[in-house]
Amino acid sequence: MWTGALLALAGSASAQQAGDPSQPVPALPVVRTLEEVRALPPDEEEVLDLYRFENPITVDSNRFDKAYDAGISPEEMALHHGGYINYGINRGLYETWKGFKQLTGMRPYEQPAIARPPPLTEDQMRRAAEQSALTQGVEAGH
Repeated sequence: MWTGALLALAGSASAQQAGDPSQPVPALPVVRTLEEVRALPPDEEEVLDLYRFENPITVDSNRFDKAYDAGISPEEMALHHGGYINYGINRGLYETWKGFKQLTGMRPYEQPAIARPPPLTEDQMRRAAEQSALTQGVEAGH
């Protein structure tokens, strides 16, 4: 029984391959072609802005933020410091001056604040408080 079914399938397959005129020829699929597509440049050139991205994550400051120095951006270097060469010369002069002041023992321009002692001793402050209480009492009596 199985052999008969297999022979029938094989016969129909060989009949299709041989071009049996009794079998209808399948129609070829219709292939649609697209019209011509042109890629045109944009009207305005989009400027790439590298600083447009804003980080959505905010990080709290920590102890390392005080010691970290991000440095100077190239734009700031060009606009505010006169370029890298000028900045390097000025920085070298500054560091030389700092070293010279340290070697010679010159006092720095910025001096730390020194707390002075209070103008009155504790005994004087107590007497002043008593005196002010007496004068307030006398003024209230009159």
